[in-house]
Amino acid sequence: MKFETFSAIILTIKKQSEKISGMHSLGVDLVNFVDPYNDIISRCIKEFYGDDGLDWFNWFCYESDFGQRDWSKAATYVKNDDGTSTKIHEAGEPRWGATDKEGNPICHSILSTWEYLENNHKIK
Repeated sequence: MKFETFSAIILTIKKQSEKISGMHSLGVDLVNFVDPYNDIISRCIKEFYGDDGLDWFNWFCYESDFGQRDWSKAATYVKNDDGTSTKIHEAGEPRWGATDKEGNPICHSILSTWEYLENNHKIK
C-alpha cells in the first residue's frame, strides 16, 4: 500500500474518532452507525497485511492513540513465574509503547507503523 493511502486512512479514522467522541460526550451513540465502516477498513488492512498486521494497525490507532499516548505516565511491571511482579520502568521514564527485539521503538508514528507493516506483514 502506498504511504499516502495508508496515512490518509489513519488520519480519516483519527478525525472520525474525535467526532464520535465529541458526539458521545453529548449523549449520542454512533457505534451502530460506524461499525460497518470500521469493518470495511479492517478488511482492507487485513488484505494488505494479514491478521497480525491488522492487530498492529489497530494497536497503533486505538491503544497507542494514533501515536499520541504518553507511555511514560505510569510505571510498568512484568509478571514473574512465581506470581510476583517486577518493576521494569519508573513513572516518568521516557519509553515507547512497542519495541523490536533490539529495543528500538516501532509503530510510534504513522510513518513508522506503515514501514513496520510493509517490512514485516505485507501480503505478497
